[in-house]
Amino acid sequence: MILTEVQCECGAVYRCAESETLDGEPGRLQCTNCGRIVEQWASAHKRVYRCVIAPDRGYPEVSPPPAP
Repeated sequence: MILTEVQCECGAVYRCAESETLDGEPGRLQCTNCGRIVEQWASAHKRVYRCVIAPDRGYPEVSPPPAP
């Protein structure tokens, strides 16, 4: 099992679990938040995605403090 994370342009983060032994089929991941295509694949391995951070639930970006 290979675990990776991919991020959509809108900020949603998805965790992917890819099996090295189960046969799958080509496909694509469409963002559940904005509808964009996040990832497409042609490999024959089974993939499962789960949204782990929705854009409205993520941490806000904080700029670093000014240098002293």
